[in-house]
Amino acid sequence: MRYKLSCFVLAFFLLISAPLSQNIQGEAEYSIKRANSEIIIDGKLDEDSWKAAARGGGFYQSFPTDTQLAVDSTQFMVTYDDQFIYVATICYDFLPSKPITNTLKRDFDWRRNDNISFYIDPYNDRSNGFTFQVTPDNVQREGLVILGGDVQDDWDNRWFSAVTKGKDAWYVEMAIPYKSIRYNSVPEWNIQFIRNNQKRNERSSWIQVPQQFRASDMTYSGRMVWDVPPPKAGTNIALIPYVSGSIGKNHEDGESTITNAETGFDAKIGLSNSVNLDLTFNPDFSQVEVDQQVTNLQRFEISFPERRQFFLENQDLFAENGFRTARPFFSRRIGIQGSGSTQRNVPIIGGARISGKIGKKWRIGVLNMITDEDKTAEEVSPAQNYSVAVIERQLFKRSRISGVFVGRTNLGSSFVEYDSTELANSGRLRDLTGNELDPEDTLITLSKHNYVYGLDYNLATISNRWQGNFFYHRSLDPGEQDENSAYGAFLRYQTTKTNLRFFARTVGEGYNAEVGFVPRTGVTSAGGRLDFNYFTDGKIQRHGPSIGPRYLIDANGKILDKSISGDYELQFLNSASFRVELEWQSVTLTRPFDPSRTDGAELPEDATFDWLNFSLSYSSDNRKPFTYDVFANSGSYFNGNRTNMGGNFIFRYQPILQIGVNFEYNNIELPDPFNDADLFLIGPRIDLTLTNKVFFTTFVQYNTQDENLGHNSRFQWRFKPVSDLFIVYTDNYLTSDFSPRNRALVVKLSYWLNL
Repeated sequence: MRYKLSCFVLAFFLLISAPLSQNIQGEAEYSIKRANSEIIIDGKLDEDSWKAAARGGGFYQSFPTDTQLAVDSTQFMVTYDDQFIYVATICYDFLPSKPITNTLKRDFDWRRNDNISFYIDPYNDRSNGFTFQVTPDNVQREGLVILGGDVQDDWDNRWFSAVTKGKDAWYVEMAIPYKSIRYNSVPEWNIQFIRNNQKRNERSSWIQVPQQFRASDMTYSGRMVWDVPPPKAGTNIALIPYVSGSIGKNHEDGESTITNAETGFDAKIGLSNSVNLDLTFNPDFSQVEVDQQVTNLQRFEISFPERRQFFLENQDLFAENGFRTARPFFSRRIGIQGSGSTQRNVPIIGGARISGKIGKKWRIGVLNMITDEDKTAEEVSPAQNYSVAVIERQLFKRSRISGVFVGRTNLGSSFVEYDSTELANSGRLRDLTGNELDPEDTLITLSKHNYVYGLDYNLATISNRWQGNFFYHRSLDPGEQDENSAYGAFLRYQTTKTNLRFFARTVGEGYNAEVGFVPRTGVTSAGGRLDFNYFTDGKIQRHGPSIGPRYLIDANGKILDKSISGDYELQFLNSASFRVELEWQSVTLTRPFDPSRTDGAELPEDATFDWLNFSLSYSSDNRKPFTYDVFANSGSYFNGNRTNMGGNFIFRYQPILQIGVNFEYNNIELPDPFNDADLFLIGPRIDLTLTNKVFFTTFVQYNTQDENLGHNSRFQWRFKPVSDLFIVYTDNYLTSDFSPRNRALVVKLSYWLNL
């Protein structure tokens, strides 16, 4: 008891020792000075440079409250020399149990692991930057901060860290090379420190953040003032060559075994401190984890996330224009066809990308890639050239306006001319000779070229209360150009207790973004949502209702779809949550459709169906070794009924082993002559992390809708920063008799060279 009391007294004095002015958004200031001695990254913090560095602290909670200082305090120091920015943190921990570290694998789940995160905005735009994060077991996670506060943890780069553990604290040292980030040589940057103290169920940050907002949002940052402007990165050239070998066989098509050897490289060249040139030649993405399959009962195409490293840096410049269902550029159109067992890679010859910040207000992005002719499919795909160009100008404090151009040019002689007006509601496309084309097969080139250009405006205020997106894009094809524009508006107003959102979007019948993601044309959609949040001091940390309508209208003003839904959500203090929702929906079909998606009888075009659906979901305390998320939906469905349930169960033997199973079941009952359906999707997964450099993952997916049982095993040894050995084995089987469809084994070695 006396020990606990002394810890409490020590924590209290540490908390009150930091002046409250440190925590005010836009006013907090940290002075960084050059290191006066060599720093060895060992987590011990015993160098003279740390003794001389200014110490920041006084972290405020952002969960479970936003009005109190953190119970377990955190202090930080930052210094630099000619090559690195050095960061040190002291994370006090007065609970006797071990910190919560679920895994030793890189790019850990931020919410489920104790960690300290350093956020840096070297552009001073309070929108873009970098984050470097470390757990008490020295597991690293780095990411790009985009669009104010979104973190893309697929970004990978070279940096160093070490951790030591004491009786009442754990200590972190980081060394971040200037060559690993992009920055302006100005005397002030924006920084933020965020600590996720899972063991105590407390999140805190250096700059105080209202609990309804993300702590990662760079508007909540303080100023880091350099004693002199930061040094230039100097010669910044990195070469990442690779060699790979593979053996595989397509059993389904009766092909013989194919062996293959490949070599290629990526390169990063710093044109300035803030502008980078990325090059790739004969890129190989065989080590990228397979897509997590879904049961698709929609009438239109669904998208899968981009995981390939070359496309990720500054992705917001290239891939965030327009709205989610009206993107002019979707990088998976380049070099990938399909997903899961049906995924086919199209050979990429090479590509180049220039991206970064020019001055204080401008950002640029230029991407160009060339794919080779693909003769592996029934339809031969000719060589293509893809290009994207974006120029962005910051307006006011955080808003920005940008112009975008996306182009695809057929480099071969095999293409068809088509009538662009056939891209209307039907979703069917015919060439000028009357042959029907498959609009979902993006490898079948529809024209000699396709271009999209337009403007985007992103609104963001310093207070973070107002956010918005507005865009206007047009497409250009060799054929007729009727109704070839897409435009939309989104506006959000957020306070502590309310969150109001409104959107409207129109996609013309002739709008054709072949390199983008536009699942439906010839429609206008509009809707809104109002959320209420009530925060308490009890076991329920937050609760509140949400309600909103949505409409879909065709080009003639006819309402095709409409819905209204309401839900109530409870967020518990122990991190569990519960949600109940009721939704009414009305759908008018614009083409014949089989609701079971089993190639059965189809409902007729122009038929209208109304239904009511009730759903429940629950997520357990994610700090426990065994966690789960479950959901269930029930209600009518077109002219029948549907029951849907699923979830994800995870057991952890921390931090070495994680075993999980995600599943989904759909039961569809329809009257004769339409098909009933029982659709199962089951995905067991094992993650074994023996050290923070050796990872093994096995992922199995049983999908009755795709009639596929897929397996993917992936071994990774990171023997040096951003230098890896991968061994990947994958196979797929038919679910009917479990006969093999295809198998492949890939070995790949990559190495990061600084030149």
